[in-house]
Amino acid sequence: MSYDVNATFSSEQTKLDNTFPVMMVCLNASNSGWTPLYYVNVNQDLMGYELNATGDVTGTEVLYTGLPLNFGSFQSDIKSETPGFDVSIPNTDRVIESIVQSNNYLRGNEAYIILMYADHLPSGVTADYVGNNPDRYAYIKEKFYVDSCTSNQQVISFSLKNKLTIKNITVPRRLYSRECHWALVDRYTATECDPTSSVDTGTYPTCDGSLESCRLRENSARYGGFPSVPRSGIVIV
Repeated sequence: MSYDVNATFSSEQTKLDNTFPVMMVCLNASNSGWTPLYYVNVNQDLMGYELNATGDVTGTEVLYTGLPLNFGSFQSDIKSETPGFDVSIPNTDRVIESIVQSNNYLRGNEAYIILMYADHLPSGVTADYVGNNPDRYAYIKEKFYVDSCTSNQQVISFSLKNKLTIKNITVPRRLYSRECHWALVDRYTATECDPTSSVDTGTYPTCDGSLESCRLRENSARYGGFPSVPRSGIVIV
């Protein structure tokens, strides 16, 4: 299943509200710190709001470079696959290509897709300002990470992925079970089970993962199971 972020609102809604949605992109161009690149999908540069290193939108104004960006569709399905997203940036002057080649093609770097209303962008007297009711909290923001990128003479395209995909994390990380998860995955007395090293491993060198065993070790506060899970099926008559 997919949906097109380029057709978010109808023209009638735009006329009614006397504003229009603006798609903005913030890419971190540094592999060791925070060097944001700001782009906006309009035909002129616009004043927007700055993002800090943690991805928070601040009250500081910053210029977003206006370019004809091309956004892909969010891809998702019912097979437990996390959504991905593609964005393409014009490469005619090779500026963005030079940046990515000098920074490992930005692999693993943060990428933010921000949807704001033009009405809520910063207001001012120059052409870069289009807002008339500034509100830096009026936005929808999605955080991705750069998985890969490709380039040619026309565009450079970034494949953006969810953090779970980048880190090769399988969801769910744990299953509901009566037995202790830490014992089942050989983490008995590890940091999850015994962070203060209070379990007497001389007396209890192993653990079968039961709540009774955890109580014998006086460590039930760290029990990694779900004792309320029924032992057998529930029959409703």
